Amino acid sequence: MDLGLGRVQALLQRVGSPQFKFPVIHVSGTNGKGSTTAYLDAFLTHAVGLRSARFNTPHLVTARDSLRTNGGIPIDDKTWDIAVQKTRLADARDVPIGATPFELLTVQALLACTLLPIASQPDILLIEVGVGGRLDATNVFPSENVLASVICSIARDHEAILGNRLSNIALEKAGIIKPQGLCIVSDQTTGSFGSNLTTNFELLEVLETLHSACQAQHARVVYTQVPWASLKPCPRKEPFGASVDLTLPLSYACDATKITYNPSSNASQRHIRFSLEATLARISGASTALQTLWSIAHDISSDQWNGIRELIRKRLFQADPSLIAQAAAQYRWEGRCEWMKLGEVPLLLDGAHNEASAFALRQYLDHCLAETPSADITWIMGFSSGKEVHAMLHALLCPRKGLHHRVSLVPFSIPVEDALTWASLYDQRPHIVVICGSLYLISDYYRQLSF
Repeated sequence: MDLGLGRVQALLQRVGSPQFKFPVIHVSGTNGKGSTTAYLDAFLTHAVGLRSARFNTPHLVTARDSLRTNGGIPIDDKTWDIAVQKTRLADARDVPIGATPFELLTVQALLACTLLPIASQPDILLIEVGVGGRLDATNVFPSENVLASVICSIARDHEAILGNRLSNIALEKAGIIKPQGLCIVSDQTTGSFGSNLTTNFELLEVLETLHSACQAQHARVVYTQVPWASLKPCPRKEPFGASVDLTLPLSYACDATKITYNPSSNASQRHIRFSLEATLARISGASTALQTLWSIAHDISSDQWNGIRELIRKRLFQADPSLIAQAAAQYRWEGRCEWMKLGEVPLLLDGAHNEASAFALRQYLDHCLAETPSADITWIMGFSSGKEVHAMLHALLCPRKGLHHRVSLVPFSIPVEDALTWASLYDQRPHIVVICGSLYLISDYYRQLSF
């Protein structure tokens, strides 16, 4: 993987520099980026009434899926095709730039936003980092356009590129923080809902690294706090799933140069309560999204985006509190703890593709089956090369009394429908089928649905 900003910046210039035209919330981290942007999308679209465009990768079925507008709808074919054509021509023009596939995709998405009719163009962009942050192709926005840089949960992934030391990974992710900018850090702890994969020393090292990065940029920082101890899982048998009531404290940002790392230094000013699915990604994503919007709404800046800040403040935080719950219910993030049916059997799709997300998936399933003394899970798994397969299997298949596992490891050369046929032959009850291990495997499932 050839990371760097030279090619993508040159290509953006050739297509008219679309990165300068919209305000942006830029999201990095290892786990939870997609869930955070999906909740940001839901709140901004369904509560605030802004038009948003959301860029997430990898795409689910086609490259066009990576750019969604109006609360999660893929951009129209015509606009996307024009953006693809213009980007490819620009890349090959005169002295070819030789942009990588991800760089091309990033430029296509940004250009497509400018090709929409004026009345349909987004008011705000929600951009997920691809790999790392500092040298990622999405790290091209000028400081004055970035409303907030968001750092989600830090864990080990892409170790061949980012290394295996969490502090180094955190430093790369923090590369999106802008000078004098606003930075929101997700809660890096997980309470009883997450894994114990990170030691206290590593956790402190990550947080101090992120705080030092904010200090170096003279940024304002706020640390999201999830009240893990107060969360009470509420399992239900049919349909499978588990929900929690979340009462979230929201905090004001502080000048990073004037405080040392201490989440409690951001005195809580507001609590918001609503219910959501009891997955680590949903809890962390919703919490981070609301903290981000609260921080943006109360940020003091002399730039041109104060109208957006005022709309968020009035329509999301000064209006009927039930609007937040209603908007949260519009959350859509396909392939991430998504329940479907395989005949009459519950089917769970989840793109867990590293040890931390695998542990979180297993925790969620344990909550779902908390009142089921005996159950069977059929796992359909596929793993990309370079992944810590043994660690993921250990997290997913951890023994529990009354829980029985069947596993099908699916190479990407074999259609997932073959494994689904095998899974559907099992008639024990209660029974769950889980597809996980790679977003590419989830994509394969969605492709076979369309035929």
